[in-house]
Amino acid sequence: MKKIIFSALLLLFVTTSFSQQKKDNIIAKVIETMGGKEKLITIKTIKKMGFGESQGVKYPVNYYAVHNISERSDFSFNGLTGYQIITKDSGFNFSPFNGMAAAERMTDEDVKMAADDYDLESPLLNYEAKGHKMELMENEDIDGVDAIQIRATLKNGKTIFYFIDPDTYFIIRTTAKGESNGQEFTSTSNYYNFKKTKEGILYAFTIDDVTYDSIELNGPIDDKLFSAKK
Repeated sequence: MKKIIFSALLLLFVTTSFSQQKKDNIIAKVIETMGGKEKLITIKTIKKMGFGESQGVKYPVNYYAVHNISERSDFSFNGLTGYQIITKDSGFNFSPFNGMAAAERMTDEDVKMAADDYDLESPLLNYEAKGHKMELMENEDIDGVDAIQIRATLKNGKTIFYFIDPDTYFIIRTTAKGESNGQEFTSTSNYYNFKKTKEGILYAFTIDDVTYDSIELNGPIDDKLFSAKK
């Protein structure tokens, strides 16, 4: 009986170890495809300039972020500009399109849930040191691609499902799930138009209905961008 139990435990250990190794090998390939660890850890700031499109109408979209500190998204339409600002300890939304006269403070839960957004290295890189957990899931069909699926349970409580093209190791979709103000949320993003910056780091230049004309790394970003306008 003891031999049977020992054999079962040994088999479980071997299976778990194999799954762990396979998962980490996949993540390593994704990181390498993105440009490699040595390049990713050099990212300190990012600026994306582009446009969104809705019902055939294009509108400017700009994004700024400082690694592990803050991010800002701007979007303009009909002469008005709205924005979202998130830092480690605060966040603001301003949408003048529906009559909002001043920026509104985000809840602490929303700020916490956004913490991984300005990890410019990617939560996948050095995930254990960052307090995240990764799990290899069953493949899933994504628009005809038998995509590898990695479930990330992040330190901030959010769960992100990464869907990876097995031929290129590009991340072609993410689905984020979490809870804010007692309500569960799900957000899915699809990624296209992959290109490398001059630094050799891979980005999707199209995310859903937003296409970026330029992505600039490690340029100066004014701190005032991360203060809500009065």
